[in-house]
Amino acid sequence: MACAKSDYLVVGAGVNGTSIATTLVSLGYSVSVLDRSPDGFVAADGASNDLNKIIRADYTDGNYCTLAKEAISLWRTHPVLKRFYHEVGVLFRSSDRGTVWGGAGSGSGEEYVRRGVEKARLEREGYLEVGAAGGRAYVLEDDKQVRAVFEGKAVRLGEGMKGMGERQTGYMNPRGGWAEANAACRALLAHAVRLGVTLHANSTVAAFITENNRITGVRTADGRAFYADHIVLAAGAWTSGLLTTLVPPAAGKVGQAGWMTRPSAQCVAILRLTAAQAASIRGTPVIINFATGFYQFEPTWCAARGEWLLKIAYHSNGYVYPKPRVECSGGYPSFEASAFEARTATRQLGSEGDDAGYDMAAPSIPATQLDAMLAELGAVYPDLAARSNVLETRVCWYSDTLDENWIIDTLNHHPQFTAKAMGENVWVVSGDSGHAYKFLPLIGSLFASIAKLQPNTRLLDLHRFTFAHQVRLHQLKAQGEQIESADSNRFSEDKAKEANARARL
Repeated sequence: MACAKSDYLVVGAGVNGTSIATTLVSLGYSVSVLDRSPDGFVAADGASNDLNKIIRADYTDGNYCTLAKEAISLWRTHPVLKRFYHEVGVLFRSSDRGTVWGGAGSGSGEEYVRRGVEKARLEREGYLEVGAAGGRAYVLEDDKQVRAVFEGKAVRLGEGMKGMGERQTGYMNPRGGWAEANAACRALLAHAVRLGVTLHANSTVAAFITENNRITGVRTADGRAFYADHIVLAAGAWTSGLLTTLVPPAAGKVGQAGWMTRPSAQCVAILRLTAAQAASIRGTPVIINFATGFYQFEPTWCAARGEWLLKIAYHSNGYVYPKPRVECSGGYPSFEASAFEARTATRQLGSEGDDAGYDMAAPSIPATQLDAMLAELGAVYPDLAARSNVLETRVCWYSDTLDENWIIDTLNHHPQFTAKAMGENVWVVSGDSGHAYKFLPLIGSLFASIAKLQPNTRLLDLHRFTFAHQVRLHQLKAQGEQIESADSNRFSEDKAKEANARARL
């Protein structure tokens, strides 16, 4: 069965696919979106299908700092998205460690704070901050300033929020917060559908369709054929596995690690709170421990469950196992249930090679992970960190690149894809590296600039989003050189001294 041909066929309804589809239909193109999910929106185990995501702009990297400030302005003003954005601020703390993990060049906690505040306050980027309200980022110099952030809140602060300016350092940026992740992504895609985008549910892509040495469409596992002039693969953590499946051997067989992005499993826990507990921290900032990668939100009301939920998580080097599943049979797996997957059948599939060339992720999630997360929460809010409050644990999959720059490039530019003409109309949009969601309002516009559908008015370094950039990084790493992250505060005790451990904002 063949479906009507589109100008663009987007595979994946997460943050990248949703944003790109919305922009393309707004530019007048016909667009079809395929997803594995039963309703055509982001699948239950997709990273965008989450309770909430951090929205911040404190990047030391120029590309992302500029983009993030513009994105926050859009979160404030976008007619569809603004109701899902909560600008409660983001508080960064170092804990007693006082340093940023990640090896040589990562710097001290003081340097991290100085650079974060400096980037947040750049005057030359003030024009990007449309609708900005409240104060500017500032260093937390003592406990009095910390208490002022929580003024009027009934919550008891733990030892982890004390000793500011003495045994730890930190800063507060009022111009940030969090977004209702799944709700916002679904709302934007529903808006795109109203503009003319066609959704196709239960659409697991199984093969490329080729005609006259050109990829002209995709075929799903149930035999349906979809044709388009241009194909956008926006499959998140499933990207490397999908490409390995789709690319015919004659076009250059590439192992999963060779696609310059690979999945990593990250750990999330959801706690249920009483109404009184939730009230005690409503309106409090997102809190990030940049020495460990632990972060937490204010509570979110879940209407479906009729209760308040609190998300806590680690932003880390992640784990090779568990792997993303092709089937869409439910939500995220529990990370406790998945902790020992590396010892079972998955190890026999040879997918341990996925981390080759990265050497970051640990094999599997430790059995003590939940205890560590509750200890982190207890250091901030000791009265909320009871194990009895835990509703569920789950895995969130990232699509990692070596330096956390995204990949937005055509398949023919991959060095091991030998049939160059065949892949020139197939776009790979991946490598979120755990920091793409905040850019939901503008990833589509960025794609349009890279695809030359509109001018690059932001004057960004677009080469950073290419396969060629990632290939060069892997060459440098193989020579023993340090790779600097474009993003974040990723933490791994065992990997802390290795050159490519993630530890930048």
